[in-house]
Amino acid sequence: MALGIANAAGPRPQRGGVTGASPDRYNASWVTGVSEDAGAKAQSIKLGDHSTDATDFAYYSFRNWWNQKLTDVIKIRASFLPAAGAVNQGGSPRISLEVEDVVDGASTGVIYLDPKFCGKAAAGGWVDSDFTGDLSTACSINDSNGRVFTGDGHQSAWSKLVSDPAYAGKRVYFAYLIQDATTGANYVDRIYLDSAFFTKQP
Repeated sequence: MALGIANAAGPRPQRGGVTGASPDRYNASWVTGVSEDAGAKAQSIKLGDHSTDATDFAYYSFRNWWNQKLTDVIKIRASFLPAAGAVNQGGSPRISLEVEDVVDGASTGVIYLDPKFCGKAAAGGWVDSDFTGDLSTACSINDSNGRVFTGDGHQSAWSKLVSDPAYAGKRVYFAYLIQDATTGANYVDRIYLDSAFFTKQP
């Protein structure tokens, strides 16, 4: 089963942009008052906030979460909410996880963690995605080489991916939220990258 991932032209995040600096971002910001946790002070990341320009392309990158083996990654979760009127094509928004062969090597491929293909409806229009722990057949993970990994009720899509020979020994190179085939905006909340938890502006 082939699942399409759309990619539009636009500036791309780079790991060098967050080394020893604040998170690299484009057309994205933390906003207050929109969150799955509710409450007037609760926050989430808004992609496509038009603070940089009038386009809807946006990304937000994560600092210092790299160089660990894919097999050591234990938790990647996030919750997604399209803003009113948003139109999302497959692959947008998502977490893009670039991988490498060796520490400090160049990225050799991208894993697409997309709530459209791995997510469960939650209250208030949110979609909760447990990309590493969802065992169901409703969770699939795609990569930039056209491979698709799907849970089977006993083994998660993520487990199948990291046990594939193509990913043997590979490490996380860079991770970021991105929307590149969206009209409108999206909110992203409750982001877990292993022990790091992003639920408010750092």
